[in-house]
Amino acid sequence: MESFKLTDHSRWRNLRSRDGTELFCREWESFAPAKGTILVIPGLGEQSGRYLHVGDFFQQAGFNVLAIDVRGHGRSGGSPVYAEGYDKFLDDVRTAIGLVKIHPLVVFGHSFGGQLALALAAREEPNVVAYVASAPWLALTSPPAAWLTGVASFLNVLYPKIRFPTRIERRQNSSDEVHLDSLADLELNHSFITVRAFFEISEEGHRLLANPHVNAPVLLAQGQPDPVTSTEASLAFFGRLKAPGKELLLYPGFLHELHNEKERARVLDDYLNWIDQRILVTRAR
Repeated sequence: MESFKLTDHSRWRNLRSRDGTELFCREWESFAPAKGTILVIPGLGEQSGRYLHVGDFFQQAGFNVLAIDVRGHGRSGGSPVYAEGYDKFLDDVRTAIGLVKIHPLVVFGHSFGGQLALALAAREEPNVVAYVASAPWLALTSPPAAWLTGVASFLNVLYPKIRFPTRIERRQNSSDEVHLDSLADLELNHSFITVRAFFEISEEGHRLLANPHVNAPVLLAQGQPDPVTSTEASLAFFGRLKAPGKELLLYPGFLHELHNEKERARVLDDYLNWIDQRILVTRAR
């Protein structure tokens, strides 16, 4: 099948996080008066160029859209796939929140980005009315062996920027390889993780599972089974989650990146319907 590339309709923005790290952001403005804003947070090792169709979709649905590359990802600064501590990643997301002009604001995050969304909600971020967490990294379907984690723990003290391959294959993300090839900035994707990032992200997953609470409605979506992030962990989290509202969407047979699957139009429509309902409730108050 002939390959193609999606057209980038976004406007590029550069901004700085609280510690001065340069960040890259894509922005779409609604063609009509915006219903609100959706902030997109990509997953580990990927970047906002893989969300061009997502930005276009929500823009056409009447939203302003922002998509942020957190530090160490995509076109943003910082050491690749690295942060000294988890709060640095959260600071990057909050910097993007500071760009929002039209409220209400909904945060959509995938995988590691889904975890960041839930972490913001657990910390009671006041500027967000709802969260969509796609296949959030609460636990991995196939975690590293205990011996490897032990070695990495030692390296985390002395050489925190040491890299290990994630071993996530394209066929685990989506069954639509032609679509995956059409996305932008693919040369900026990373197929590794630093030991510091691994432990910071894993520990946040443990914290969220130990005390599942958020300050705004959450839509949690996951393939069943997901070959990358644990469907069982997401089900356990959702079952115990204390939230003003929550909904779970499972997609049997779908792989990790629901928004990149062959039936992605259905997935995005599901997200939009849920978001529109949350916007209506917010405005009715």
